[in-house]
Amino acid sequence: MEYMTTTIKVSDETKQLLDMLHAKMTLTELIDIITRLALNHGSELLESEKLIPLDKDPAMKPPIDWGVKTDASKVDEYIYTGD
Repeated sequence: MEYMTTTIKVSDETKQLLDMLHAKMTLTELIDIITRLALNHGSELLESEKLIPLDKDPAMKPPIDWGVKTDASKVDEYIYTGD
């Protein structure tokens, strides 16, 4: 098998994520898997460009303390009964 070498620029966040994955496999294996996943899910990959960046996504903001005392053991009651 013939290999080629290249350099790419990625954000610090992406580098950290790649490093975490790289700890579990070789970089060549990681890139091969990423490439195959991208090819198998090309339409989803292209659609992801339409998503807002995570740092601007309101769902990713830290939670707000509403000042209401809750009991985690009663979460189903809160959700399904509205009490």
